[in-house]
Amino acid sequence: MMSCWCEAILRRRHEMSPLPTGVTSRLSPMPEVRAVIFDVYGTLLISGTGDVGAADEKDRGGHIVPALRAAGIDCGRAAPPTIDQLHDQIHRTNRARESAECPKPEVDIVEVWRATLLACGIDGFSTEQCHRLAAEYEARVNPTWPMPGAQRVLSELHGSDRPLGIVSNAQGFTLPLVQELAGRFGVDSVFDPNLCVFSNRYRQAKPGPRLFDVLCDGLRRAGISPHQAIYVGNDRLNDVWAASQAGLRTAWFVGDRRSMRDRQDDPRMQGLSEDLVLTDLRELLDCLPESC
Repeated sequence: MMSCWCEAILRRRHEMSPLPTGVTSRLSPMPEVRAVIFDVYGTLLISGTGDVGAADEKDRGGHIVPALRAAGIDCGRAAPPTIDQLHDQIHRTNRARESAECPKPEVDIVEVWRATLLACGIDGFSTEQCHRLAAEYEARVNPTWPMPGAQRVLSELHGSDRPLGIVSNAQGFTLPLVQELAGRFGVDSVFDPNLCVFSNRYRQAKPGPRLFDVLCDGLRRAGISPHQAIYVGNDRLNDVWAASQAGLRTAWFVGDRRSMRDRQDDPRMQGLSEDLVLTDLRELLDCLPESC
């Protein structure tokens, strides 16, 4: 049963369709692929803003007060936090952790909300209320919907005996979305939990190397080399470049204009070439044998 604190993430979803990008598919057979790893936001899920947390850059705080009310948090005489205060807390937290070993820190968004509220003079809230605030806010600013074909692709790949995994910049409220799409971890999920890596657990994000290092350790324990796995994602930097640095094959998903990121101004794109370009997730099935 879903925890009540993250219920808003599913309740506030609404049907969306991908927006065309005008990019052409580039497909080829990939018989050597033994495992398939996916990004979540913008790849398996349509993301209203293109990525987890991306809405913060556009929202000017209109969703904060309704989210506070839904979480049952009383500001008392204090003013509600502003979006700028939330951003400042995120930036401070990341700057404090950035280092050569952690080039791309990830926040725990619940802790960010807790620190932001306390800095505004708001206290007396419970841990569960803070979790719920994070979920209520994200659900309002970044609604999601399954990407067309996602469930079919996951089901057919799972039936082909290929291990499936995830590497995602994510937060605690991401898990219910994944489980709604692909089954409950440890019960009936199509995903191998040993190949699922979420940034909030490791407090490091893509395109830093940490998440893919963890994934590659899991692949090797399963007897699979990185070059025998393909990573599917919508961002050429966070997904294609980062996965290729770890030795994985790559598929750039360009099926939704909201989330397609070509990163053409980033120097790391020079000489980068993905193995596949997918305009529809179902095209991946045409590139892989029915069984491995």
